Amino acid sequence: MTKLQLNCDLGEGAGHDAALMPLIDQASIACGGHAGDADTMAHCVALAVQHGVQIGAHPAYPDRAGFGRRSLDLPPDTLAASLREQVGALMHIAWEQGASVAYIKPHGALYHDLWTHEAVRTAVTALARDLDLPLVVQAGRGDWPGGSAGLTVWHEAFADRGYAKDGRLLGRDAAGALLGPEQAATQAQQLIDRGTVTTADGTERPLNADTLCLHGDHPQAQAVSQAVRAVMPRS
Repeated sequence: MTKLQLNCDLGEGAGHDAALMPLIDQASIACGGHAGDADTMAHCVALAVQHGVQIGAHPAYPDRAGFGRRSLDLPPDTLAASLREQVGALMHIAWEQGASVAYIKPHGALYHDLWTHEAVRTAVTALARDLDLPLVVQAGRGDWPGGSAGLTVWHEAFADRGYAKDGRLLGRDAAGALLGPEQAATQAQQLIDRGTVTTADGTERPLNADTLCLHGDHPQAQAVSQAVRAVMPRS
């Protein structure tokens, strides 16, 4: 990618998909692991096609009760099969509408476990390689430990979340974890201008990213998205 893209996690039942789709470049669509079903996937794909938005698969641990935010100790074959089923379902729905899936972005605990659980990382990267799709991972965590052979990695920063000093996201219950419209726009502008974020303790930390994330389930999702889009005009 030649410029910072704006992506959003959608299809998770928050009710903002239609309002947010015109504001973004990339839609990471829940595909049944933590949220979503055939109907919500089809709806989001149709919106993405209508607005010229790139479609991404947003697979998770198969944990709808925990919204994919709990790490699960699954046998590697079980996890691999679940991820293949999730991404495959979205790919099929996209194909039915004359579209295609352009990348994979894991959700929640699966996204964070890429850095700390080798078996999880192996399952996810094997799928991305097999499908020849870029894998979205978190920027600011250090060097990617998964190897680059046969794999395209896109690094992601967050517009609507606060950062801790070590470059990780603040816990959702921590003060400053969720940013409002003005704060999110300021953080996005800083990432565009300087490639940095200011962490909770006031440290300015390098954070080079290819794509910038918004959360469709943010309490102020539409206002935040409008504010961030305003500082990230499309080329």
